[in-house]
Amino acid sequence: MKKSFLYPILIVFISLNACKGDSNDPRSKASSDLASKQIAEASPDGIKTEISAQNDIFEGGTLEEIYSQREYRSLWRDGDVLFSFYSSLTGANKEGLDLKDYHGEEIDRLLSMSDLSSDEAARLDLLLSDAFLTYARHLYYGKLDPTELNEFWGISRKEKDFAELLLKGVNDGDFQSIFDELRPNHQVYHDLKKSLAEYEELKEDEGPLGELQPGELINPGDKDARIPAIAKRLMSLQKFQADTTSIDSTYTEELVEAVREFQQSKSIQTDGIIGNATIAELNKGPQDRYRQILANLERWRWYPRDLGDHYILINIPNFKLAVVKDGDTIREHNVIAGSRDRQTPIFSDTINHLEINPTWTVPPTIKAKDILPKVAADPSYVSRNNMTVTGPNGEKVNPSSVDWNSSEAMNYTFTQRAGPSNPLGRVKIMYPNQYLIYLHDTPGQALFNQTERAESSGCVRVENAIDLASYVVENQDEYSRERIEDIIRSGKTTVVKVDRPIQVHHFYWTAWRAGGETVFTSDVYDLDEKIYSKLAGN
Repeated sequence: MKKSFLYPILIVFISLNACKGDSNDPRSKASSDLASKQIAEASPDGIKTEISAQNDIFEGGTLEEIYSQREYRSLWRDGDVLFSFYSSLTGANKEGLDLKDYHGEEIDRLLSMSDLSSDEAARLDLLLSDAFLTYARHLYYGKLDPTELNEFWGISRKEKDFAELLLKGVNDGDFQSIFDELRPNHQVYHDLKKSLAEYEELKEDEGPLGELQPGELINPGDKDARIPAIAKRLMSLQKFQADTTSIDSTYTEELVEAVREFQQSKSIQTDGIIGNATIAELNKGPQDRYRQILANLERWRWYPRDLGDHYILINIPNFKLAVVKDGDTIREHNVIAGSRDRQTPIFSDTINHLEINPTWTVPPTIKAKDILPKVAADPSYVSRNNMTVTGPNGEKVNPSSVDWNSSEAMNYTFTQRAGPSNPLGRVKIMYPNQYLIYLHDTPGQALFNQTERAESSGCVRVENAIDLASYVVENQDEYSRERIEDIIRSGKTTVVKVDRPIQVHHFYWTAWRAGGETVFTSDVYDLDEKIYSKLAGN
């Protein structure tokens, strides 16, 4: 059994046997008491010198502020307080963090020493304080900076005074409550910690995993030398049952069904065709999944702690939207998210209004990449697509009068009138934001039949969007479902102010638990490996 699983048992065992004075264990109560007595004798000059030296102290500026206000007297003079803190800190690995990042090895070494010099006592005092500040910051904000890993990251966080929390912990002796408040409280995060423990075991037991080779598409009925290996891999994943001696190079219908089931579970296009995306997912073993869980735990630490009492939560790589109220999921919708080239940003905002029979003002990226080349080739594209063009001052412009190849072309605004061909469909749900992103209907309903739905230009297309819009204003009697349907039939563009705050969270996670098992989906934007590489220091 792994060391991380022993920590809770170990702490209880230590507590029961502290009276025996087991000072050889650096995490024992006896060791904490002995260290605290020696820390209390550390000279203020030694602590001041150690802060000034910096060395490998991470929070030197904050420590200088804390200790200078107490004339550089030591903080960790109480054995119970020290024991409470370090017992909590040793749970760092269960959070997907690394105890080594919080001076774990050196603190263990110093705690296990029966006789500390004055300099060593001063250093231990500072290491404990620095460990708290760094660990608290990582629990609350994450170890990494999401803005350095995501081009479109728009989630802000409330500031925390970690110095104040350190002093509170030292005074109260209750660090577990502080860490409970700092870490994410969402169920997905708590469940992922269970998955991390499971896959820490699985990755250690992982045998050699022969890599399936990418290559040509394998269609149902094809013969391919990779089929026996693919069948065995699906069997190891409990997605396929067969007598291995009867498997040849033929891609049989029974195996096609197993591949479809696997593809659907990973949000890969569920067509039964084995392409390189399917091969890549089949090649992921327990070690890869362990890394994926670590990346997702870190990502959840970046998200707001309070999502609100009533919110819409979108998981981009799973192409799902859930409405959550008072902790219960009350409705779900399939969605189409941004493509790999035009990714849906990760951010949160609050619904402001609906627009029924919306017009579509073409956003800058689509205008530059899609519309302008088409209009330059054929100005009649504007009229054929029920569009109008306005100039920089809002004046209506004849498309034939503009040089669409000039640098001035981007100054013109394209607006598509409401109608059956409008890409926003019959309704859009607005929460004004810097990315010009919103939820909307779509005339392209067939795309919802796909499993992988990274097809939009950034906005989120919602299946049964009228149902969702009706729900958003269900408390407003004047906008019943029947009334909304009447407005749609009229063709009139109508803005409806939403009078109750519903937050919308665009999040991204590729691992979660369901039915007691860990579910993994395809990392559609290839973000997980970036996070893991940074966490591992690569």
